[in-house]
Amino acid sequence: MSVINVTKMWSKTGGSLSSAKLSAIDQVWAVTEGYQVLCDADDSVDVIVAHIDIPLMGSQHPTGINAFVGSINPQRISPIFWVVTVSYRGIVDDAAVDVEWTDSQTTEPIDRDINGRAIMTVNLEPVDGLSMDVADQVVVITRKFLTINTAGIAMYRRATNSDTFLGWPPGTARLVGFSAKNRFAYGIAQEAWTVTARIQFREPYANTTPAQAWYKRWRHEGLYVKVGTRIIRAVDENQQEVTKPVLLKVDGTQETDPDAAYFFHTQVYGELPYSGLGLI
Repeated sequence: MSVINVTKMWSKTGGSLSSAKLSAIDQVWAVTEGYQVLCDADDSVDVIVAHIDIPLMGSQHPTGINAFVGSINPQRISPIFWVVTVSYRGIVDDAAVDVEWTDSQTTEPIDRDINGRAIMTVNLEPVDGLSMDVADQVVVITRKFLTINTAGIAMYRRATNSDTFLGWPPGTARLVGFSAKNRFAYGIAQEAWTVTARIQFREPYANTTPAQAWYKRWRHEGLYVKVGTRIIRAVDENQQEVTKPVLLKVDGTQETDPDAAYFFHTQVYGELPYSGLGLI
């Protein structure tokens, strides 16, 4: 059993271009091509469609347009002659982007009031355990990609924006969610990847710069203070060792003014250009 000859038919080549929404951004290709197959009389249909000259299910159109084989229809004309109709289908313009803005609310600890003054007792002790609700803006972007780089995306999950992105300055955006979906047949992608990315924007607050919006901010305090060249346990006015941390200046000596408390900003994420994501 063997296929003797496969010839592409000019008379079967055709197609259509349609849009369900009557717009340019959702145009769909429907392309049809035909092949005449000369074979042995005892060749079965699976032998016909498996021939190397018949496109595989899910394969891309040879012209490179974004259309893929969606159906293969063999028809026996005579004992030794078949006609195979191959239909391609795909999106014409994958540049359309869906953008949705929402927000995400978290509860964050605070140590300053709205005017920037330290929250403390009448005895000038810092008050811990207070918090406020913070609503970060979140953009959800969905679009098509022919290929994806999951290793590259993993790097972005650990980095904030080094460039201005959607009007937000460097340091304020962070990729907090990513998903990609496709369909495969015989190991071949049948369509472009549908990618959805969630990016959260943090407004710099509590005496923080935009570049430090995603830094970890922590008050410089501890049970030990620096006196001269020595580091000793902090004591109170009665010269008793303290049981609660005291404020520290940047050099490690004790700070007695709560309004002058020093805060460190620790970077925990790297920086990458978010324009490189190609989302918008």
